[in-house]
Amino acid sequence: MSRGERTEGQYGMLGGYADPQSFDTFAGDYDRYSDLHDPLGEWLDEQIADLAPAGGRALDAGCGSGRHAHALADTYDEVLAADLSRALIETARLRRSHHRVTYQAADLLDISDDAGFDLVVSMATLHHVPDLDKALEHLHGLVRPGGAAILVDNVAAQATPARWAYLTGAAYELPRDIARLGTRDAWWLYRFRTSRAWLAHLLSDRYLTRTQFERRYGAVFPGARFTNLGFAHAMVWQRA
Repeated sequence: MSRGERTEGQYGMLGGYADPQSFDTFAGDYDRYSDLHDPLGEWLDEQIADLAPAGGRALDAGCGSGRHAHALADTYDEVLAADLSRALIETARLRRSHHRVTYQAADLLDISDDAGFDLVVSMATLHHVPDLDKALEHLHGLVRPGGAAILVDNVAAQATPARWAYLTGAAYELPRDIARLGTRDAWWLYRFRTSRAWLAHLLSDRYLTRTQFERRYGAVFPGARFTNLGFAHAMVWQRA
């Protein structure tokens, strides 16, 4: 998602920034970050394997640079991947083109399809929308009969964690990333996590608590199953 108009080429990882909620300002860096750090990818793959027969249509709402949309194409015949950030959509088209995936620069509420989708996915996106309840209702309406929704978002005890919490987290992850990735990529991750643009973005976010997440998502998707994913909370719902 994005509200800005400038591209990653105009702002590097450690350079200036415009709208802190905009991914356009660091789309290329964010794509690399996602390559190196995707803690939800394996969990999502497991859910898709449990839910989905081969074939059908899927929506990735808030697809970013296309990482999960590309994975959905292994199971679904058609995948619509939409994001408000034009820079991220261009990155997705460049790096993760697939004959089954259509990338579209669009606001979540502008996504429409009369046929509906067998699976609607949204990963770490919905805390950016100005009207969460309206967005949830819209996604609900895009799930066709017999289909499912997988909605995951960040949660926190405070609506916006303090800056020091993110800096502490980056330092905590560094030795683990060195063991997992090697020094070069781990150091790059640390610099990204502590960069001015990324911290400004994080400090513009507003999160729900787990209790609030289950109450508000459950009101729109009755009977949904919820899972604690640590920094995130997940909802899986199947339509009759």
